[in-house]
Amino acid sequence: VERGVPFTRKRAFYRVESAQARDLAMLLASVHSDEAVAASSSSFRDRERISGGVSVLDAMSGCGVRCVRYLLQGEVSSVHANDADPNVMDTLSENLTSAHARGATGVSSVTNVDAHRLLAKCYLDEARYDIVDVDSFGSENLVSATMRCVKLGGYAYLTSTDALALCGKSPGALSANYGGAIVAPNTQGVNELGLRVFVGDAVRIGAAMGLKVTPVFSLFHPHGPVFRAMLRVEALAGEWERGSVGHVGRCRECGDARVIDPGELGGAFCHRCDAIRAFGRDDDGSTDGAMDRRSCLEVSGPMWLGPLHELATVEKLRSKAAEKGWIGREGASAEDGAKVKGQMSLEALLGSFAAESDPRLPPFHHRTDELGRSGRGLKRGIPAMKAWVEELKSRGFAACKTHVDSRGLKTNAPMEQIVDAA
Repeated sequence: VERGVPFTRKRAFYRVESAQARDLAMLLASVHSDEAVAASSSSFRDRERISGGVSVLDAMSGCGVRCVRYLLQGEVSSVHANDADPNVMDTLSENLTSAHARGATGVSSVTNVDAHRLLAKCYLDEARYDIVDVDSFGSENLVSATMRCVKLGGYAYLTSTDALALCGKSPGALSANYGGAIVAPNTQGVNELGLRVFVGDAVRIGAAMGLKVTPVFSLFHPHGPVFRAMLRVEALAGEWERGSVGHVGRCRECGDARVIDPGELGGAFCHRCDAIRAFGRDDDGSTDGAMDRRSCLEVSGPMWLGPLHELATVEKLRSKAAEKGWIGREGASAEDGAKVKGQMSLEALLGSFAAESDPRLPPFHHRTDELGRSGRGLKRGIPAMKAWVEELKSRGFAACKTHVDSRGLKTNAPMEQIVDAA
């Protein structure tokens, strides 16, 4: 049972840790279904977008629990369930039959095709869906194939489980699968950088296809780890805003970070360390050679530099979750068993998404344990995250705890203010 929905898995793949990601997909589908109904009942109807409700293509269905939930909880009009493994077809069909027996009114169909072939066929047949969900494994990049199958105004839900690549430990795979990207391995906040590279790659590919791709929510889960993004796909009007994708640099010495100007990519240095040394003192207090050394930045990118979530959409998801009883009452977020280790509750996660959607926040975070390292300036130890965030807010800065890392502090405050606020 997942979120009140019974299913059978037998020999098919199923991961309980991904249930929360499916929660988010169901909320988005339900919100989109509401909008489709409202649009179809109005005097204006976008025929390219709305065609009798919301349609879903699940390209890698596994046991089919996601498809069942789309029908029963996403309130969609149709689900096309597909998986390349012939051994799961019986299980997939059984679960969909059970969904209809439990009252699902949407239409369902099942195919047994490799996802690449399926998406290509959908494109050739001009079959478009409101939501295309591709829960892929590793760095299998199906972005362009997926985008071709999404109706304008619809959504692509993409996944990567290749943390070695996205976190810079496998630079060859990272470069090959994500447009020549680089990520500094072992740098603080690397999981957010990897998530942003993942999103940025989809945004860039969409732009090359004449599409405007916007993340409405982005998710990092530590199991795997897994990187996910729900992306709205629209027609690109005018030129692409190339400044939405760029590079971030982190100083090895002081730990500060900043967005890198394209002209600096040949040699980016830490402005903060340079400013300190401009006063003529080395780390040991001497004045010999203070400006002879410059602190190079560990550069990562290209990546998405904007908010990882869209506040208006996140608020709709929160409202829908409360309407379904998934948040806002004791035990709602852990309805089907114990909370998964390392995951926030659904209510806390959506709250974090809302806080992180502030456009003033930078495309990186600081780890509090790194801020507390010797020589970084903290004199009273590491304070409680909540108190630290509130103090920074009281000084007029944007600040929040990130969902990506329990020790991750996001703020647009300069390093001196971060340290002083501790």
